[in-house]
Amino acid sequence: MWALKLGGSILHCAADDPLVAARERLFETLRRQPGRFLLVPGGGHHADAVRAAQQEDGFDDDTAHLQALAAMDVCASDCAALLRGTARMITRLQDAPANLAAGFTPVWAPHDDLAGDHTLPRNWDLTSDSIAAVAARRLGLAGVALLKSCAVPDGASAEALVVAGIVDAEWPRQSAGLQTMVLGPSQWIDLAGVLGPGA
Repeated sequence: MWALKLGGSILHCAADDPLVAARERLFETLRRQPGRFLLVPGGGHHADAVRAAQQEDGFDDDTAHLQALAAMDVCASDCAALLRGTARMITRLQDAPANLAAGFTPVWAPHDDLAGDHTLPRNWDLTSDSIAAVAARRLGLAGVALLKSCAVPDGASAEALVVAGIVDAEWPRQSAGLQTMVLGPSQWIDLAGVLGPGA
């Protein structure tokens, strides 16, 4: 099993965005093959609103962290709805294995699990990218795949992806020792082909 992070920009792309067709194909794949992935959503435009509000109002990173986790929860609800009856939104990571075993795709809303967790950075160095890696590690999953709305250079190191602004600053540390894939649209459009039947 893999943790699969779905970028919020994919979830919230406009109706005329070329990514819409790719997103629908992705969700159709997930609906046909439930129970294969733990889905971790990005915060999308809800998290963007937190960033903008912090810049305008000046509240601290800890407050922004909590609000960004709540933004991920909203997107988790959206993802579960798009997956219809094949998914279950979970607020406790420990509930993922039972849902996977029952043939559902668990969609993690992380606020309740992570709001009081001070073992992780509580700033913008840690976003849903690294949170997906944290989930994979804590559950002992095979790996973590990040689905991005932008092109991703082939063979780029974790550090190079940070410099390019494709992943968050914590990604090299949080993903260390895990199998990882960071996939652009041309790659994740064929998710089953990329990760294989046993992923």
